[in-house]
Amino acid sequence: EATNGTDIILTIDRTIQFKTCELVERAVAKHGADSGSIVILEPHTGAILAMCSAPDFDPSDYRLVKDLQTLNNRVTLGAYEPGSVFKPFTMAAGLDAEKITPKTTYEDKGVEEIDSFKIRNSDKQAHGVQTMTDALEKSLNLGTIFVERLLGRELFKSYVERFGFGKKTGVELTPEAKGNVSSLAKQGSVFGATASYGQGITITPLQLVVGFAALGNGGKLLRPYIVDELVKPDGSRKRTKPLVMGQPISPRTSRLISGMLVSVVENGHGKRAGVPGYWVAGKTGTAQVARTNGPGYQDNVNIGSFAGYAPASDPKFVMLVKIDHPRDVQWAESSAAPLFGEMAKFLLTYLQVPPERPLKRETTPTSSVVATSTTTTH
Repeated sequence: EATNGTDIILTIDRTIQFKTCELVERAVAKHGADSGSIVILEPHTGAILAMCSAPDFDPSDYRLVKDLQTLNNRVTLGAYEPGSVFKPFTMAAGLDAEKITPKTTYEDKGVEEIDSFKIRNSDKQAHGVQTMTDALEKSLNLGTIFVERLLGRELFKSYVERFGFGKKTGVELTPEAKGNVSSLAKQGSVFGATASYGQGITITPLQLVVGFAALGNGGKLLRPYIVDELVKPDGSRKRTKPLVMGQPISPRTSRLISGMLVSVVENGHGKRAGVPGYWVAGKTGTAQVARTNGPGYQDNVNIGSFAGYAPASDPKFVMLVKIDHPRDVQWAESSAAPLFGEMAKFLLTYLQVPPERPLKRETTPTSSVVATSTTTTH
């Protein structure tokens, strides 16, 4: 005889999910983008509060889907080169290994020649003496190359793997991609250098937001999960318990990198992700897209990302916003960052998080921010 099945209760918050889907759909339309995704986690447990991509589909009417890629979950399957949103992991590794402090300086000459390749900053400029915090604020490629060189290839590779990159997270959603960080095992110094600022490696949006949770929660790498509870036919219940998969960085390192990421939002390319009254930690990334028919990158195609958490000292959420090939703006600070700020403001209000500092009187800007950089690693 037929028996009743088990009820599944998700971690998804329907209000947050609704707002997430509304905003990402609006942003994709606004920027004329190919697609977009937002994923939000509870940083101290790994519970997924919202996960939404656009374009979406109606599961009750598959015949309306014209592009089969629409059926994929971009958050778990869409591995991509993250660009500069990866830089905080390089900095965190340097802090944790005690190779640098936030105030460690290096001389930024604007270009480095490594294995016959010339690597430049995003703005093609030399910035002179810069601190590690400056390097994150200005998103300087040569700053993370400096840190990777201090770490050495093997130690840097070890930290990348400790953060879970290159392997599946174990979330209950399939299929899931594991990304590809195998370039770190290749001969040549250039592979470690480019990986330090998020090129030449691929990761999934879910891996990225899980990694950012570790940056903000005291250094714990948590398994993300979407099934909160199972209710069996007899009424018995099985609750999912948070699972710590590792401790890639120390609590001290978590506090230090969080402070540096707050500085990115306060003083750097992440200003439009800020929320009045709160300390927000985060980082932009404008990544190039690799060619499918040969080496190199596609012309005039980029992916804008912003990942972060708030409040920085005790985050109530961690979030990644990703916009694929926006056609009206070039930089993530003009696509993903404002969307992050809008969603973050909603979350802090909805979760009833009291402001941490006085609200600044808002004024109407007289002109829009114009990016002067000409690379794709902001």
